[in-house]
Amino acid sequence: MTENSDSSSGREVTPAPDDPARSIMVRPVIEVDGQSSLRHVAERMSDAGVGAVLVVRAGAAAGILSERDVVRALADGADPDEVWAADVMTAPILWVAPDDSISSVAELMELGGVRHAPVREGDRAIGMISVRDVLDVLV
Repeated sequence: MTENSDSSSGREVTPAPDDPARSIMVRPVIEVDGQSSLRHVAERMSDAGVGAVLVVRAGAAAGILSERDVVRALADGADPDEVWAADVMTAPILWVAPDDSISSVAELMELGGVRHAPVREGDRAIGMISVRDVLDVLV
């Protein structure tokens, strides 16, 4: 479970459903170029210990690619060295704001049918939230 330190008391504080998304987001957001091979993406995910990456094309976020997307592509016969992130990414991106409540993020993820949502502040991704991060708070 994600815990934050309450600087005034020095004790650990477990986030609540009404707390902001920023309290459970994971940093940094791992980005890959849209022309990255699935093998490269899988290696980046494994090295970083994350389940999803942001796919960037021409300097802008274009989609999100999860472990599940990679597995489905491979199961469908994709060559991991000849299929690119942009070919299997999910777009458009379901963004959340850092001040959205954790419970509203859970609702958005359920409605959108996604397991990962990047957190955007202005025009840049500042964190990533997984369904597991949300469930740790709600369950």
